[in-house]
Amino acid sequence: MLLLDERENRASTIELVRCKLALFYDYWLMNEILEVLLPEGMIIPSAFETVAHIAHLNLRDELLPYKNVIAKVLIIEIRDGCFPLYRVVLDKNKPKIHTVVNKFDAIHNDYRTMQLEVLAGNRSLVTTVVENGLQFHVDLATVYWNLRLATERQRLLSGFIGNDVICDVFSGVGLIVITAAKIVKRVYANDLNPFTIEYLERNSVLNKLERKIKMHSGEYTEDNQPRDKEFNFPMIHVYGFSKARDPEFDFHERIQIALPEVAVNVDMRRVRLVAPGKYMLCASFILPELRV
Repeated sequence: MLLLDERENRASTIELVRCKLALFYDYWLMNEILEVLLPEGMIIPSAFETVAHIAHLNLRDELLPYKNVIAKVLIIEIRDGCFPLYRVVLDKNKPKIHTVVNKFDAIHNDYRTMQLEVLAGNRSLVTTVVENGLQFHVDLATVYWNLRLATERQRLLSGFIGNDVICDVFSGVGLIVITAAKIVKRVYANDLNPFTIEYLERNSVLNKLERKIKMHSGEYTEDNQPRDKEFNFPMIHVYGFSKARDPEFDFHERIQIALPEVAVNVDMRRVRLVAPGKYMLCASFILPELRV
């Protein structure tokens, strides 16, 4: 602290005064707190995804022993005593975040639902997400969800027009089909997961679009596939993953094995890098006449 002293012959002098400044928990940022709590040299988990009120962590293996340090109550000794640092992620992101979860295993099930462990906060994984001005109820414990595909969904939706008939065979809770129902003539939605179809029904009613959507749960067969009397050869958008050096060539080759008639005129694009050296791709083509 600097003091200006002009008492003696108005001669200015500067005096240094020692003082103590206490900076409490609320002052520090989340990553600054974790730098103190975690072992020196460890990478600080400063970024995470959010699905409405849920913070979704993907902790590295070396951080798993400290998951409760990151998200739950921790009592740590700091010089003069014990200082409680609790629910770091939760506290530093209030009031938006109510729940902190970590994906603890890879996806192995047919429904592609994530294996999530609640680390702090409300244990319910049911939440409401807003996209394109519409509301979607979702339960992360029972349905598939991918926040990172919002841009790709928007790209598909921007190509739809009023006379289109859309069939989404992996519809999820309805992020594409319900938004598409506002644009196109008719929508068919299918998903293998019966819990997903339940949420799709709720969301279609919630957004008052249930009359334009026909839903089905399970695998399509010759007997139950959607049919429309007025159609051109359908445009197909199919997604896949590749770790090959040339992912576009690899994905195109796999499509040709399944559909030998699709030899040319396949529009291939990279959607996103999902892991080091692994791309998600989208292939778009008109279904050959022999397959219609």
